[in-house]
Amino acid sequence: MVTLTNTKLETLRAEIDRLDAELLAVLEKRVAIVGDIAAAKQIDGNSLSFRPGREATILRKILERHSSALPDTVVAAIWRELIAAVGWIQQPYSVSITAPDKSVGYWDLARFHFGSATPMKLHQNPGNVLREVYDNPTVLGVLPWLTRERDTWWTHLANGGENVPKILAALPFLESPAGEFEDLNSLVIGRASPEPSGDDVTVMVVITREEVSRARINDNLGKVGLKGHCLDSRRPDGDDGDWMHLVEMPEFVAKGDARLEDLGRISGDVFIKAVILGAYAVPIK
Repeated sequence: MVTLTNTKLETLRAEIDRLDAELLAVLEKRVAIVGDIAAAKQIDGNSLSFRPGREATILRKILERHSSALPDTVVAAIWRELIAAVGWIQQPYSVSITAPDKSVGYWDLARFHFGSATPMKLHQNPGNVLREVYDNPTVLGVLPWLTRERDTWWTHLANGGENVPKILAALPFLESPAGEFEDLNSLVIGRASPEPSGDDVTVMVVITREEVSRARINDNLGKVGLKGHCLDSRRPDGDDGDWMHLVEMPEFVAKGDARLEDLGRISGDVFIKAVILGAYAVPIK
């Protein structure tokens, strides 16, 4: 029996082999450049290589440019793996995850974002995650965001102190049509400074000596040019503590922004301070 050779098929397969080799060569060149960047920055053992603002900018550009038949989530997954892996090469880090009620969705959420090689640890109690991030500058924490009434971990970030972590990113950054992570949302915290991506949300806590309505908080924000809104108000320390008002603002607001000083001035004697908890890049829908 004579087997006819499909020369066209062989040619196409040879082209795929050639492209695979080319992709690998480009990948190795990219990794080498990242190594050179790490050497130039002289990263020490107590810093984070996690750059969520830049990562968000890169991923937005990639998804805007790609025009193949591949779904956005596949393209995003490829780049997320690459970004996470080369970041870990620059400076190894680990991720500590809060999963209330042992929900596997939070683990999947973090794994998709931080890649298959990043060390991760699961906790049911957010306090354990906060403790690990406070104690170790190379640990990132993933914590549920406004999903349950008792999720008040953000109040700890408003207390201040030398090693207080900042909010750095939001998960999921890209919604997946194949699995919606049980409608879960989380924020990533770490001992680093947030950076703008070009489309961001800043999280802030306004601290007052007595109870103030959310409507008044929102009105004062508008008067000083901050388009924020109050999500929650509570007195964490019981009847004798100060009031904390959780605010989100649809822009990147830095610690020294003059509008924060204006906010204190128009709020009157009831105002104590405004604390920037961090910022995150707006997720891609």
